[in-house]
Amino acid sequence: MQDWMCEAQGVIIEGDNFNIIKVLQLALKNWKINGIFDEKLCFLQDFNQVLFSFCTRVCNKLADVCANLAVDRSFIWYDISDVEIPPSFLFCLKEECDSLGFT
Repeated sequence: MQDWMCEAQGVIIEGDNFNIIKVLQLALKNWKINGIFDEKLCFLQDFNQVLFSFCTRVCNKLADVCANLAVDRSFIWYDISDVEIPPSFLFCLKEECDSLGFT
């Protein structure tokens, strides 16, 4: 996470594995009820609102591309013309924008 990300009021955690989303929701609920929280998820305490969203991989290819990029390295770019942006990301972004009617 970048420092500026902690300034957000909330965070949306999206995933294509329904079971993982349920586990994360339960962990957050247990923390609110019992005060017990997995230290790997402590960063969630910095946000006023945490939303979990399940979406199939087919319905959100861009999130899948981002998740795969995050496994190998950071995928934070500060400029859309950055030469380090993988073509697969740009292609998928264009595909998603076209499907939404943005040109």
